[in-house]
Amino acid sequence: MIDLKLADQYSARLLMLSFFLPAKWQVAVVMCISIWFIARSIPRVKETSKKDYAWALLFSSLFIFYFASLLITPVEYRKILLHICERKVSLFFTPFVMVMAGPYYRKVILGELQYFVFGCILSCLAGNLDFIYHYFIYKGGLHDASHVAYRIMFEHFTGIHPTYMGMFLGFSICITVLSGSYNFRPGNMVRYALVFILLVFLLALLAKSALLAMIVIFLHYGWTKQKWIYQNKLQIGAMVIALTAACYFIPFTGQRIREVFSFMGNSRPVGITDNSVYVRKMILDVDISLLKNNWLTGVGPGRVLHSLQERYFFFSINNNYDVSHYDPHNQYLNEWLGLGIAGITLLASILIIHLYRAIRAHNQLYLYCLIILIATFFTETVLSRQEGVIFYGLFTSLFFFGSTTQKRISF
Repeated sequence: MIDLKLADQYSARLLMLSFFLPAKWQVAVVMCISIWFIARSIPRVKETSKKDYAWALLFSSLFIFYFASLLITPVEYRKILLHICERKVSLFFTPFVMVMAGPYYRKVILGELQYFVFGCILSCLAGNLDFIYHYFIYKGGLHDASHVAYRIMFEHFTGIHPTYMGMFLGFSICITVLSGSYNFRPGNMVRYALVFILLVFLLALLAKSALLAMIVIFLHYGWTKQKWIYQNKLQIGAMVIALTAACYFIPFTGQRIREVFSFMGNSRPVGITDNSVYVRKMILDVDISLLKNNWLTGVGPGRVLHSLQERYFFFSINNNYDVSHYDPHNQYLNEWLGLGIAGITLLASILIIHLYRAIRAHNQLYLYCLIILIATFFTETVLSRQEGVIFYGLFTSLFFFGSTTQKRISF
């Protein structure tokens, strides 16, 4: 006879590991496990309040706005908008899945968060080993390697964009640091080792938004755990020294830092796209120029990319340099450009509700997950990629509706 409780546990573990599977497999796994937990929760359906369904409807409203926009989108842009809706469909389903799963099964899922950490480490390890093979063994050294080549090869092998992996690594670090609040309770030395490994992978990718989010998180954690930090100052100091040494030996850290200093100084690259910081500034300038003329109603979610392509075309002509074209690379501006004031207001309202809930529930991991997402939203259209949509939809809904809260802390 099948042990259903054990099956629940393994389903939750597979759900955590699904973030590191190929895209089509991820969708299939998430769908199957969602159906499993909904079916298992049917006998406990009375535990779900109607108010939770109202919250789920609010959290899925961003997708509803996109879908409703099909009615007023010109025919030539409807195919693009349908494709966008297809990628965002998890925004609609995940809040309802977490509501229907009920308190018991949400707790089961929360109890297996350590498998997200394990999946993150294995995926990064495999991606880095593949890079080492190609540049140290196959090509015989790093003679033509750059941080751009590293990030491209890493994404090609793992199937995960470096910025999103940076987001996953940051969240994994938070899970590990706060592991005592969940079923994951490694010894102190194992915890330090895991945090160190995760930080090294994050520094190698040098995902700027994730790193900035982690600085904020570490400052907050240090403020709330001053006594613990003082008691473990030697171990923490040793980790800082080890990380500093790791930064020195990571071949691409210096390249990324020089880009920042080049941007802050007077030196300018021959081509705008030769410096990722200049590229980010260019993208922001183009986004803002489009927003100035469409700040109230936006251009429509199906026309955002087309409108930006037009802007980049004339930008390339004016600068006598082909810069290709980019999406907004900013979730807030993406919603504003697509849905106007209504879109950015809705997104901001949802994030504020989540922040309020996290602070009131005294749930540090929930809060830190939101900090990582909010920071990454400034540099990526996270809700335009499948891994970003599922990560945001699953974890924000899981924490919002989750019955597990952490030990009370001071904010």
